[in-house]
Formats: sequence, structure tokens, C-alpha cells
Amino acid sequence: MNFNGSLSELQSILETLGVRCHWEHKGAFEVAVIDDGVSNLKLNWWPETGVLQLVGDPEQRLPLMDKLRQALASDPANPSP
Repeated sequence: MNFNGSLSELQSILETLGVRCHWEHKGAFEVAVIDDGVSNLKLNWWPETGVLQLVGDPEQRLPLMDKLRQALASDPANPSP
């Protein structure tokens, strides 16, 4: 999965999906730590390449990954490569 916009645009997409998280800068990438009190999900994003990686328990990860994929596909600011 890729996202080629800005950090603030990605944050806005997650807010639109109702995802509560806090962000941490980790050198070459940014991490959204999901604050839902249930899962251990983290969204890693490398701005230079646009690569997005959602990690954590598949039971929580897969539904969020589907929602995120749909949101990114419909975002005109994020054209597919």
C-alpha cells in the first residue's frame, strides 16, 4: 500500500476513518500508534517512498487495512503509481 501525500493529509484520512492514534517520528519513517485500547496496531509510513505498512494482530489489522485501502483509492491527492 502506498500514500504519496503529506503527513497532515495522512493524518486527516485516519481521522476521517475514526482512527484515534498518536504519531511518532522514527528517523526515515513516521508511525501512527493506534490508541483504541484493544489492539497493538501501528501504521508505518515512509514519506520518501510512500510505502505504508500496517502491523499488528490480523483480527484488528485486516478490517482497518481494507478501510484504509478504500480511502486511499478514492483520494484524488493520492494517484496510484
